[in-house]
Amino acid sequence: MTNLIKVGAIAALATVGVIFGNVTASALETTLPAAPKITVSTAQYKGEKNTIKFEGTANDHYRFVITSGANKIQLKSAIRQELMRGSELSIEELVKKYYPSSADSIPYDTPISIDTYWFDKEGNYDNSLRQTVALTVGGNLTKAVKLSQTSATLKNPESLPEAPANPDPATPANPVNPEASTESENVNVATTPVLVESTSASVSAPHKEAERTESLAETGVSVYSVIAAAVTVITAGGAAIIKRS
Repeated sequence: MTNLIKVGAIAALATVGVIFGNVTASALETTLPAAPKITVSTAQYKGEKNTIKFEGTANDHYRFVITSGANKIQLKSAIRQELMRGSELSIEELVKKYYPSSADSIPYDTPISIDTYWFDKEGNYDNSLRQTVALTVGGNLTKAVKLSQTSATLKNPESLPEAPANPDPATPANPVNPEASTESENVNVATTPVLVESTSASVSAPHKEAERTESLAETGVSVYSVIAAAVTVITAGGAAIIKRS
């Protein structure tokens, strides 16, 4: 009986352990945390800088690891904090400031990658998401949940061509046909007298009409005078004929 009780108790504890173990396992997060956006802009012309910019919400859990060839280096905490303020930073100036001994060894013209990790120090994420990153300098990065990767090839500003000069402000707006605007203006100027002539014609029309009316009136008077004279002659001639008879 005692043995049966012990066996039953052990079985019960095992069942409870399985239940609590499942609850614990199911409580772990399997969805990745939000990943910030890391943008690397490379120099295009002589004297320009290669820059890096962080876009997102700053979080102390973020870790940034640069891979160049066989080297993996985690950015120092001071660089991480400066980067997460959101300003676009010069990579050359960051190296000179935080790695003065390596200021002349930036991996120009070599592909690099910047991996963003979430340092799961609280153990909130499933073990399948966590990894250990072997670093070239310092201890390895443990409990790292990888979020994103950005790749770029930095350019040596001293080996790039000079930036193009600013365009000459005196260059015509229409270099293909610089006379196009002049021709357009000439057309407008040529049409102006037409408008003036049209206005002048409409203003002088009443005068011409009045002159035409006066001319007709004068013509009518002349015709009437001729007819009246003819009637007088005829009447006088008729009277003479009557007297003779």
